Amino acid sequence: MRRARRLGALVVSVLAAATALGGSASAETVQSFHTSLDPASVRESVRYLVENYRVSEQEALRRLELQTDGGKLDELLRRDRGTEYGGMWLDQDRGQLVVAMTKPAAAEPYLRAMPKRSAVRTQQVQHSLQQLNAAKERVAAKVGAGPDAVYLPSVSESENRVVLWERDWVARAKAAVATETSTAQRATAEESGMVVSRVLKNPNALATPNVDLGFCHPLYCTNYGPMRGGLRLDMTRDDGTWGGCTSGFNLRSTGGGFPGKGWVLTAGHCMRTKTNNTPTQHNGNDVLQQHGIEKSSYPYDYAALPYVNDAASTKWLEGQTGRNRVLKYCRNGGMDSNGDTPCGAQATSVDEYITGARKLAEIKAGYVVCASGTASSKVNYPDSVDSGAGAGYLVGTRCGRVLSTDVGINTDLCARPGDSGGPLFSQADHAALGILVGNQQSRSGPCQAGELNNYAPIETITTDLSERIASQGSTFAVITTPNG
Repeated sequence: MRRARRLGALVVSVLAAATALGGSASAETVQSFHTSLDPASVRESVRYLVENYRVSEQEALRRLELQTDGGKLDELLRRDRGTEYGGMWLDQDRGQLVVAMTKPAAAEPYLRAMPKRSAVRTQQVQHSLQQLNAAKERVAAKVGAGPDAVYLPSVSESENRVVLWERDWVARAKAAVATETSTAQRATAEESGMVVSRVLKNPNALATPNVDLGFCHPLYCTNYGPMRGGLRLDMTRDDGTWGGCTSGFNLRSTGGGFPGKGWVLTAGHCMRTKTNNTPTQHNGNDVLQQHGIEKSSYPYDYAALPYVNDAASTKWLEGQTGRNRVLKYCRNGGMDSNGDTPCGAQATSVDEYITGARKLAEIKAGYVVCASGTASSKVNYPDSVDSGAGAGYLVGTRCGRVLSTDVGINTDLCARPGDSGGPLFSQADHAALGILVGNQQSRSGPCQAGELNNYAPIETITTDLSERIASQGSTFAVITTPNG
């Protein structure tokens, strides 16, 4: 008899364990799924609740644990009670988790497994979450929901219904809207009150185009002196998306048709797919014309861009002193930091004054050189255009060596999409050497061993520019005098 009791207890224990891992529950088998939180790990969230709901830190922590437990409860009810479960939400005014059920009693075994049953209340609803999701999918198919659609359905668990949202700003931009509206109206009517239609408000974009970090940062240098090499240039493509490149050097044309005119040098391929005449920006400000004098065939891959107007020219160049700079920006840490980067004790920016330019033949293999670039990811710089660099690659200055020269300058420096056009320079003699065109690997994110990239020589660029406008009697050169 004792053996039978032990066997029975063992069976109950095995069934309970199976339920917790993958089986359905009865009133006696749901085990606790509570998770305790370390207060230090949720300090900011606790502070939010204390300040906004006037609760103690202990109560705030309980609510956060309730939130965590609610996620697990949601998984269990979807799995085991899908035909009765209608969703859930947190009522912070009462400090309770609300569980919607078509049959509230079906949730009881799970709710009793919570640390405090009184912290959860049930609300009886008409439709299960399964029914709502099925209705949502039917409506989505009828209205052609997608990125370009006028109508997008979603489930509102607190209302126990599907809401068909109309994006009226999309409607205004599309033809045949009446047909889509009619289809949406029919789709709503066919769902027997489970679906309602509303107009969605278009959110105000929370972009911060004029970021100010208190110093000249490669991405945000508005009102901190002249245009210089190593600053972000943002360009609008014809499809409306944005691309990022890097400024190379300030140029000056002399004589002929362009006497004393200032230009900004970057890569020519940065101008591809751009015929919309939208000005090139820095930090949300219109600075340069979209096009200037350009080519896009290595090593003749360059664009000399004029300022968008006289006011921009004065603000960014002519009204400034020291117009011959390259920005060096360094930051401690970062997944791609290396011992060659000329950093100090902390993240900072310093100007490298350019006093000359080297011919290609003067640049030798093994020379130590540096480059500045603005390739970035939204993960690291959420206030800036994502240039496609990949998470973990940080803007700024890197140093390396010249591996060889041919028609261009080949280095072991690390670069990513968005660094194009950035300046290559020598700290040893403060000379301009070239601008980045591209690399030999399709890499993303932090720097790796074996990087190889190619720079168009500054000599090649300025010679070609001068030859192209020779009929107008102008010549081009890198600005190298103190005031340009």
